[in-house]
This record gives sequence, structure tokens and C-alpha cells, in this order.
Amino acid sequence: MKKLLGKAVLSAVLVSALPQVAQARVLNPSPAQTQPPASTFEAGHLPFSITLRDELEVNLDTFAVFAHPGETIRIRSDKALSWVEGDTSRPAATELDWTAPATPGLTQVRLEDENGHAMQLNLLVMHAHTPEDGEAINGYRLGNYPAEPYLGHANYRAPENFLEVSDGMADLAVSPHFRLGQFLCKQPTDGAPYLVLSERLLVKLEGILEAANERGWRADTFTVMSGYRTPAYNAGLGNGRHSRHIYGGAADIFIDSDGDGVMDDLNGDGVHDRQDAAALFDLVDSLSHNSPAFTPLIGGLGEYAPTSNHGPFVHVDERGWRARWGRS
Repeated sequence: MKKLLGKAVLSAVLVSALPQVAQARVLNPSPAQTQPPASTFEAGHLPFSITLRDELEVNLDTFAVFAHPGETIRIRSDKALSWVEGDTSRPAATELDWTAPATPGLTQVRLEDENGHAMQLNLLVMHAHTPEDGEAINGYRLGNYPAEPYLGHANYRAPENFLEVSDGMADLAVSPHFRLGQFLCKQPTDGAPYLVLSERLLVKLEGILEAANERGWRADTFTVMSGYRTPAYNAGLGNGRHSRHIYGGAADIFIDSDGDGVMDDLNGDGVHDRQDAAALFDLVDSLSHNSPAFTPLIGGLGEYAPTSNHGPFVHVDERGWRARWGRS
């Protein structure tokens, strides 16, 4: 185990989640979180991009889009792309709108340019569930969302659709370096768990991961210590009722290339402590100042020291305005 300042600790993923995994389904970390990194990092960028709902630009070779039943998603490309869905295809076009079926599930599409470059779109149709439908969805407890959005912000409205993560879905790629199962709430369940997950968060995490590798911190993914949380689970942790975690817009992350459950020695001082979280914090903060691509993804950033329950980590979210905490 890595040398930690003060005493040895295990990540909350290992300490808090292990007793729950025995009771729950689809809660094991995906292989992407535990395998050692490959020799080189591939960012997964394409020579074209698409814009989703007129607001989020994506140029990644794999991406998940979350839709409510019957929703028409406006998709625009900066070059003509062919739409390939199973044995059917559409002629190349820059307008690629898709209407979700009424039945929840997964539709997989390839967008291909004339040179054979392709984007895999995993189009996920969620289950409708409003607060008026109760605290649970198909037996999975959600709890209560705040009745009013925080300070009136639209992205703090209670979700009205949730994705069912059935058997085998946890390993579904939602971006080049992240799997759906990495963002599941650690709440135990006897049935299929549900979640919401922000597409903006996925783009932001991919950008941070690329920057981390450019810094020399070799990793194929982040360990996501906490992703989506149900309001019930979040309340049990004593966290704020407006946490971005309950909206699927936050992730508590660290780099763990050797898979021992603790942040790597990022600053190279021979110990694994808060200074390693500080190094990752500084990297993310620098992106918000120096990378125009991060301007639409602005959000919260927090630095956390190790405790007896977890190692050092960093909180990242996409709330829409700058917020910083955790610095003494």
C-alpha cells in the first residue's frame, strides 16, 4: 500500500462500498478503473465535432446521450456525416436530429465522415419519473429532491427522467475513458439501480484527464469515488441538499494508476497526502483560466484531505458558475 502521511487509509470506494456490494447489483467498478494504464494515452479526438441541443460541442470518438422518451434531440455537425444504425443508414448530412422511442433502452449509432472516421453514439432513453410519482422508481429509492431549484437555476430542477442500469449496462462506454458503472450511487439495492448523468460532466472529465496525461500523470481514467447520489443517500452522508451529485453533475475523483485505492503521488514527494489532491486541484483550476474549451463547462472545484475512510481527492462539477473550496 502507498505511504500516506499520518497513517494508512483506504479509499471510500473500498471502505464504504464493500459492505454494500454484497447486497447490491451492478455496483462493481468497471475494469477501466482497476486495470493499469496502457503505455500511451489516446484522447479519442475526431477531426469533426457535433453539437447537441445547440449547446454542447463533442469531438470524442465515443459518447453517451441521455434522452427522455419521445424527445427529439437536435444534433448538428461541422461536416457531413453518415448515420449508421444497425443495417440501416442515412445519407451524409450536417443535420442529424434523432427522436427517442417511447420505450426506454439503448440505441447505438455510428456517425462516419467520408474518410472513415467514426463517432460511436450510445443513445440512452430513460424512464420518466417526476417527484409526484413518489420517492422510488421501480423499487429503487430516490428520496426527495428540493421542491424549488437552487437560486432559480434550471439545472437544479428535480430530474424527471432516470436511466435504469440493468445487468451488463455498467460497462457501457459513456465517453472514451469512462463507463456508466463508474457513476452509480453506492446505495445498496436488490434490483436495478437508476441514475442521472450530465453530458457536460463527461466532456469536462475527458478534458481534465487529457490534461493530466499531458502533465505526465499517466492514467486511462479517474477513479470516481462518488458520482451520482440519490437524495436519500446524499442526505445520509450529511451533504447539502442542493449538491450537484444528486443531479448527476458532479464527480469526486482521484488518479490511481496502480489500482490500490489511493491517490497516486502526483507531486513526487514520496508520500500520498493532501498535496497530491492540491496538485490535481491546481491543474483543473488552471484549465478554467487558460482553456477556452472549458468556459462553457465552468463549475465547482473542491480539494479534500485524506481521512480514516478515504484518501485525498478532488470534487469537480459543471454547475455553471465558478466555485472553489477546500483551500486553507
